[in-house]
Amino acid sequence: MPAPDRRVRPRLRRIVKLWTCLLVLTILVALAAGTTTATAHPQNAATRTSSAPVAAAINYALAQLGKPYQWGATGPDSFDCSGLTMRAYQAAGISIPRVSRDQYGAGRHVPLSQLLPGDLVFSTHAEESTVPAGIGHVALYLGHGRLSEAGHRGVRIRIASLQRPNLVAVATRPAATSPGLPPVQYRQRGSGVTAVQARLDANGACLAVDGAFGPITRRAVLGFQAAHGLARDGVVGPRTWGALVSYGRMQSQPRRC
Repeated sequence: MPAPDRRVRPRLRRIVKLWTCLLVLTILVALAAGTTTATAHPQNAATRTSSAPVAAAINYALAQLGKPYQWGATGPDSFDCSGLTMRAYQAAGISIPRVSRDQYGAGRHVPLSQLLPGDLVFSTHAEESTVPAGIGHVALYLGHGRLSEAGHRGVRIRIASLQRPNLVAVATRPAATSPGLPPVQYRQRGSGVTAVQARLDANGACLAVDGAFGPITRRAVLGFQAAHGLARDGVVGPRTWGALVSYGRMQSQPRRC
């Protein structure tokens, strides 16, 4: 059998080496692409907005703290109770009736034991307890037994306690498809972040109320959690939000540093 041409062997080695290099390069490119995809996805998730109908309604109501009560007023300088709640949900893109007894029927009814932020809570007149004809007051539930309300003449818009006489046994949930206030955390944007920043400001933090959850807001959240014995995770869930609406200034507009 004749010996192979010596010139063929180097050529074959070069071809094998070339294909090996191409194979290794292909694997490296694929691994790099997979790593980029894996790291990009959490970033996209982290920068998502925290806007939701309930967050927008709460944010609007908090922005009116300190404004005067005026019967029949619907803003922007003064409000009565149902004028405030109507405008709050209007800011969230949800239309509800003008009058409190009509707002009672503007969504799903839930017992007070199942209240979530954003629910509408009602009281009847002292002399008339029939529902809905006797309803004379409505407020926006914030969580942790707190309401945002335009109470009555002589009292500015404020955060107040849920505990009161003549409370109707059920509340109304206008935003039935997205109940509650979503957790707010680092790198989110939107009305939920703005509401959190407003309450941080009311609790003495000095930060911009700009709807962007950046490092300064995160430090403020961690500081607030530490001061109130909460888990220091930097996430504004139900417990941290409940503390934010329970402490700090309850009536005046957010302080600007």
